[in-house]
Amino acid sequence: MSAVRRKDPLRDSVLVLAVLAVLVSGWFGWSWWRAANDDGLNRAADRDAVLTEGTAALLALNTVDYRDAVGDVDRWVRASTGQLGKSLNGERKLEADRAVAARTVATATMKQAAVTELDGTAGTARMLAVLDLRISTNDAPAVPSRNKLNVDLERTGEGWKVSGVQAAT
Repeated sequence: MSAVRRKDPLRDSVLVLAVLAVLVSGWFGWSWWRAANDDGLNRAADRDAVLTEGTAALLALNTVDYRDAVGDVDRWVRASTGQLGKSLNGERKLEADRAVAARTVATATMKQAAVTELDGTAGTARMLAVLDLRISTNDAPAVPSRNKLNVDLERTGEGWKVSGVQAAT
């Protein structure tokens, strides 16, 4: 005699839900892995670092107060690399003395900036930046000006630094 097995709807529902849970968790895991290894995500992170660190470096390079000229010129050197960094380092005393002699106070604010080129493998980038400057000498009222700049950057062990600056047209 054979036993007739009855269908258990609760058992079948649990089995279907378990299979669906495995499939959904597998899909989410695959999606997460794919997003975590996306080159576009890494490139965006590099671009954000260039913009953030390049902006900070440009602001440092365009700021000086004769009352702390040596400290400001040291910040210029730390914000730069390559030939620009070597030139600023070699002219440290001269630049500080100029600021003190003219009683120069210069402040900069970033109006706009954009990364125009980025080679993450080579560790090089270019930025286009618009800075608003306020410059005062000999205790005269500050004179506002605006600079449009093409900025070359290089990645160093300490982050992105300015390696060259040219006026943009």
